[in-house]
Amino acid sequence: MTTGGTVLSPAALWLFVVKYTSKAKDGTRVVFREPRETDAVQLMNLINSVIDEPMSGLLMNKRTSLKDERKWLKHRIEDIKQRRTVMLVAEVDGRIMGNCDIVRRSAKESHRAVLGIVLLKEIRGKGIGEAIMVRAIELARKRFTGIEQIDLQTFSYNKRAQIVYRKVGFVKTGFVPRAIKEGSEYYGEDVMVLYL
Repeated sequence: MTTGGTVLSPAALWLFVVKYTSKAKDGTRVVFREPRETDAVQLMNLINSVIDEPMSGLLMNKRTSLKDERKWLKHRIEDIKQRRTVMLVAEVDGRIMGNCDIVRRSAKESHRAVLGIVLLKEIRGKGIGEAIMVRAIELARKRFTGIEQIDLQTFSYNKRAQIVYRKVGFVKTGFVPRAIKEGSEYYGEDVMVLYL
């Protein structure tokens, strides 16, 4: 990649951390940026808040510790530097309120990647989920040479999220019955794919 006529290696590109500014439907100013190691506390608070919701849409069912979050974030940042992952956080007034990551698969699946997204309840329904996914997908297209499709899995009860995924271009390609158990109830899992 070049910038101003200078050729940069992927490691050097990390010095130019991606940052976008956007406005939500209600006018809220949102910054989408790549994570920093200092974000661990806020990212832990984000994921734990969503885990605590009934029918959270997450596979995780136990709160995470700061030690585990720091370890996860350190690995995630290393994967970003190595161009195996793209990740953006959604920041409102300096507070991380969501994130979206796309993780490239390996070996015979290296033409594929998997998308994950989480948003706090208070910013859902404002177009922020759609906007951060679009930005993350743009970044994945730039950084992942040879990527052909992005997959995601969503629980069948998460209809609101599925509407947003379809708006971004994902199509349902499969269904796993009784994939998860919330309390005593079973729910299926939809598999969705965005072909690039």
